[in-house]
Amino acid sequence: MPTEELRSEERLPVEFQVYYIHEGDYVLSFSRNISLGGMFLCAPDPPEPGSKVKLIFPVEEYYEAEVMAVVIWVDKSPKVGKVGMGVQFLSQLSSNLKENIMKHVKRVEILKEFEGFA
Repeated sequence: MPTEELRSEERLPVEFQVYYIHEGDYVLSFSRNISLGGMFLCAPDPPEPGSKVKLIFPVEEYYEAEVMAVVIWVDKSPKVGKVGMGVQFLSQLSSNLKENIMKHVKRVEILKEFEGFA
């Protein structure tokens, strides 16, 4: 598994449904975190590193993003919630998708600041 320093952008915790398509299989998974460059997906049987997957996930109430990604690393630890894969986006993200991701990032930053005052 790569170290945090290898990421060009910080990933922040965000959980939502993500479908990924790999070799004709349509699989339901859930995000654990996201950045403008990629995300971690909980998946019981993730594809091997180097595999390409198509991700489909909600961006707004009536809008879904479709993004191509490559599996960078896989974690198959037996710990609850740890089995999954880190993926890097291959497709250029639309400005709407970037804006939506940044909304989540800003919410998390505000919560971190708020918790610092508690």
